[in-house]
Amino acid sequence: MSVYSSDLVNLELVATDKTDAITQLAQLVVSAGRATDAQQIVADVLARDEMGTPQVDGVAIPHARSAGVSEPSVVVARTNGVTFDPDEDPADVIFMILVPNGEGDEHIVILSGLARRLMDPEFTQALRSLQSADAITALLANGEA
Repeated sequence: MSVYSSDLVNLELVATDKTDAITQLAQLVVSAGRATDAQQIVADVLARDEMGTPQVDGVAIPHARSAGVSEPSVVVARTNGVTFDPDEDPADVIFMILVPNGEGDEHIVILSGLARRLMDPEFTQALRSLQSADAITALLANGEA
């Protein structure tokens, strides 16, 4: 099963801050049946965020291993701007990478693959302009190894 799914995409996320964004995205993973405990996911992502959240050109990538996750998943959201790092501009795209506790470094493999793709201006333009969850999912799945 792919880590990407159209039911893990929110093209109009409205969040007051990063905690609110992470909470809403965690709920999306639970609603999709890929996780069981949104509160645990939020706690784990925020704990990992203490070490810093990778951000590239307005794309934030919070990530964590979590006991609340049952299947490796990448949640994608577009937003009007959420600050993850006060030294960076607000993120208008968020990828939240989640893997179950026992999955080792799978989230790092996913993160490095995404980071490579984010260097491609055509890819980032498509992320910001595609109009459906299915189109975003197809774009992402096209680059899976």
